[in-house]
Amino acid sequence: MALLSIVSALPIKSRRVQAQAQGGAAQQARSYLDIPVNIEAPVQPIAVKGDDGKWNISYHLFLTNWSFSHLMLKSVEVMGEGSGRILARYEDKELSDFYRFRSLIPTPPRSQMPNRIYPRQIDSGRTGVLFFWLKVDTPGLIPSVLRHRFVFESNPLINVLRDSVSGRGGDMTLDNFKVSVGKDKPIIIGPPLRDGPWVCGNGPAYNTDHQYLTLVDGKVRIAQRFAIDFKKVDAGGNVLPSPFPDEITNSMFYGYGAEVLAVTDGVIASVKDGLPENVPQASGEIKPAVPITHETIAGNWIGIYLGKSLYAFYAHLQPGSIRVKVGDKVRRGQVIALLGNSGNTVGPHLHFHIGNANSLNGSEGMPFVFDSFKVVGQARRHVLELPLNNRMVRFR
Repeated sequence: MALLSIVSALPIKSRRVQAQAQGGAAQQARSYLDIPVNIEAPVQPIAVKGDDGKWNISYHLFLTNWSFSHLMLKSVEVMGEGSGRILARYEDKELSDFYRFRSLIPTPPRSQMPNRIYPRQIDSGRTGVLFFWLKVDTPGLIPSVLRHRFVFESNPLINVLRDSVSGRGGDMTLDNFKVSVGKDKPIIIGPPLRDGPWVCGNGPAYNTDHQYLTLVDGKVRIAQRFAIDFKKVDAGGNVLPSPFPDEITNSMFYGYGAEVLAVTDGVIASVKDGLPENVPQASGEIKPAVPITHETIAGNWIGIYLGKSLYAFYAHLQPGSIRVKVGDKVRRGQVIALLGNSGNTVGPHLHFHIGNANSLNGSEGMPFVFDSFKVVGQARRHVLELPLNNRMVRFR
């Protein structure tokens, strides 16, 4: 018989006594066999070599509070399994960083938080997301397994049985959560644009606006984890001639109308065209030509199936410039569209990323490396590396 049916069948007096007992228990400490938190690793990270010469390991964890009271995250350590080498330690300052840790919806906007500092607290029944971006110096130091130690502040309403978890100074410690590092190599691709210089705006890093959670079809993802906004600039790093007038146009931007290229051989899997372009504002304000929705946020865009469940996505293209249709086979270096200013954009640029499903925002972002590029100001050519945030690069 269901619990609800049992309670309903009790005499009125018995039900009242039971309710009073339950209410009193809610004010007392509760015992658990372990810390009442459920931790999940939605993705298996893959190490990718950045243009800084280091191997970058990016992933996130979901922490759900299953207790009747709040959990306050005090610190997190990440170690290589076996070696015990600490790869990262996050404490109060790092965990109060919006880009490092946050509670999920309905977290208020940053502008509405006191001093724009986000709490480390996970309320009862809520989930927090913790973002990791680790770096190791050589491939030989990439661990096959990452071990995590979570320390939560003591809470008198949560009585942890100390023989099941380690404890120190009254804190609650969980020190054996593991994440395997994938053995696959990032896909090797060619350039999505010619020449340059191109600034990698919002490029790969833990603290850019591309590190946001997308909720599509009932699942939370970080679709744009390794995304790059390519903006063509002059020697001074300006995207259009400076000083510029109070009223600017798309055609003033150096990158506007640049030919967009297929990064490797593939098959066109998705095409969105026909959305009008925005009029750029000298103030930097975004004034979208159409309301921003799931359907319009990327503007006009293309998805190319690259094989092995990988898709290359190109967004904010010029309307009417797309030269391919779904099902077309394309070759590396083939012109597929022109760079534009459609969708959620402050000005003309090419948004590019790779995902693991045929959905621009409904897939997990996957790492990639370019076969060759140069960083402006450096003599060496970067081979099989990923340009990181705000790098100024040139392609052949």
